[in-house]
Amino acid sequence: MLATTDPGPRTWQLLTVGPGTARITPELHDRLVRLLNLLPQTRLIEIDTDAGAVSVSRDWPNDRMEAVEAIEADIAALPGIVSITLFQAAS
Repeated sequence: MLATTDPGPRTWQLLTVGPGTARITPELHDRLVRLLNLLPQTRLIEIDTDAGAVSVSRDWPNDRMEAVEAIEADIAALPGIVSITLFQAAS
């Protein structure tokens, strides 16, 4: 059995969506959290279950995204900066 302790506090929650969510046990939930912690570039995990598909991703608080947008705006407003582009991990 894998340890269920996280390396430290995280600012996101695990989001599971789809008809197969009933198959996401607490142990599987912990393993998915660990997997996303180890692979921060992973944006989405898709799991096929006998009850249907499940999409697994990180759910960030709204205030975090507002903070990101504010930082982007601050950077874009700096003298000499023409644009800023953030690239998300490929799925």
